[in-house]
Amino acid sequence: MEVIGVGVIGAGGIAQVHLQTLSNMSGVRILAVTDVLPGRAKEIAERWGVPHAFEDYRELLQLDEIQAVHVCTYNQAHRAPSVDALHAGKHVMVEKPMAATLEDATEMVRAAKQTGKMLMCAIKSRYSANVVAAKRLISEGTLGEIYYAETVLDRRRGIPGGTFVRQASAGLGAVADLGVYCLDTALYLMGHPTPQTVSGITTNVIGKTHQPPAIGWKMEAR
Repeated sequence: MEVIGVGVIGAGGIAQVHLQTLSNMSGVRILAVTDVLPGRAKEIAERWGVPHAFEDYRELLQLDEIQAVHVCTYNQAHRAPSVDALHAGKHVMVEKPMAATLEDATEMVRAAKQTGKMLMCAIKSRYSANVVAAKRLISEGTLGEIYYAETVLDRRRGIPGGTFVRQASAGLGAVADLGVYCLDTALYLMGHPTPQTVSGITTNVIGKTHQPPAIGWKMEAR
């Protein structure tokens, strides 16, 4: 069996989920991990038995035996490592949301098209059993023409903190953190209709301790 060499850029909380999953996959070997915080990459590499640890992700990209990278940095730091990895000949799995700005996302997609390498955003809901079943029913015409969709999501893990609530690192609010799942699911199931209007409101009703306001939104599409 061919073994795929993988590198992980960013060694924070979400990276541990990626490392756990990758370590349980056959045909995959985690070869390197990077993080800008001094000592963190080394600590995480030792914890997961990863042979290489760097503070500069560009050192990871120089390893020819790595074919793919997982970008697990905070939102505002998705663009540079993703674009650099693609141009270094690596396939890229980037954490959601794909980017904090349209400009960053566009550059990432452009790099993927230029290099012919795969760029995938880690939106796990696309592959959940209920979404797969719904897509099949819609594709088979069982539900007829879809003219309206509504999605709801809540967070049961408490009020987020750290990089999730700082503008400099997150760049976006609740819509990007949680709403990206709703938005992707609705657009995917409806065949990606073209948005006609977009509106939104901000509220701060439940959590009032050291957090940004939650964001509500509505989109009409045809």
